[in-house]
Amino acid sequence: MIGGSFVAGVGIIQLTGISQAPIEKSDIIALYIQTIMYALLGIVGAFGFVGALIRNYRMVSSFAVVLAVHLGFSIASGIFSIYAMFTRDATTAVAQCLVNASVQGVQVTQVDCQNGITVMKGVMVAVYILTWIIQLYAYFIVERYADQLEEEDMANHARVVPRSLPEISAPLNQMSAYSGYNNSAYPFADGPSAFGSGRRDQSHMV
Repeated sequence: MIGGSFVAGVGIIQLTGISQAPIEKSDIIALYIQTIMYALLGIVGAFGFVGALIRNYRMVSSFAVVLAVHLGFSIASGIFSIYAMFTRDATTAVAQCLVNASVQGVQVTQVDCQNGITVMKGVMVAVYILTWIIQLYAYFIVERYADQLEEEDMANHARVVPRSLPEISAPLNQMSAYSGYNNSAYPFADGPSAFGSGRRDQSHMV
């Protein structure tokens, strides 16, 4: 949030001074792109900062996605800016350096401008690479924090399952339930009391 806003502010200051020290069209386009990109980074950083404070998973997750997209655009725009700088005519660049120095009231020579341009190229490449590394590292941090918030939300909304269920007694064995009844004496099992015993007795009497 702070870094993106700072770089965007520097870009705006440079854009307002174009009229005093004109630069090439490709450099103007690159400057506009970089200013817009880092202004968006500052806005997105503020969005992610608020999401981290309130521990909102959706905001932090969206911030991680936007960081990844911004990193891709930042690399593309940075490559374009580096290409525009290295393919620019050295004579034109030195002449522009002399004009800018005279406008600012600084006494420089052509050799000073050449050395300064060479140093600026190296510094520019180093700054871009360092910025990309920082953004990539920030993306991994935000992505891991989003995963942590997601796990916490899932844990908070998980259903509470009882540790043990009440034990249910096993069903009675039917055989054992009727075992006592089967083993008991059946009152009509005796010969005299059996069904049909009287008829057999009567047949014998006849």
